[in-house]
Amino acid sequence: MLQFEQLAAIQELGLPDRAVDSERIPWVPQGDGIWFRPLRFDVASGRWINLLKVARKGIVNRHRHSSQVLGYVLQGEWRYRERDWVARPGTLVYEPPGDVHTLLVEGEEEMLT
Repeated sequence: MLQFEQLAAIQELGLPDRAVDSERIPWVPQGDGIWFRPLRFDVASGRWINLLKVARKGIVNRHRHSSQVLGYVLQGEWRYRERDWVARPGTLVYEPPGDVHTLLVEGEEEMLT
């Protein structure tokens, strides 16, 4: 969850309403070697868009999302322990609401989704 100070700092960047220069938005630490970069918050619908970066091999603990998730891999690769596929650059991943999964990053390259 973003702290108030982090959200205020993002709003102070003065980003335009329709085009986002993601390089101007800071990476927010989420765990050891894991960051996210928030790109858009839609408070009316409870949706958001962010980039996820994992800089090392590791696990993002088993979790569930209450709504659907769409993910697009830009760099590196990852998979879910509970699935038999690997997401690589160009892969679009759809998670239905309530899906439970454990994200694994096993490759040598930094992962960006």
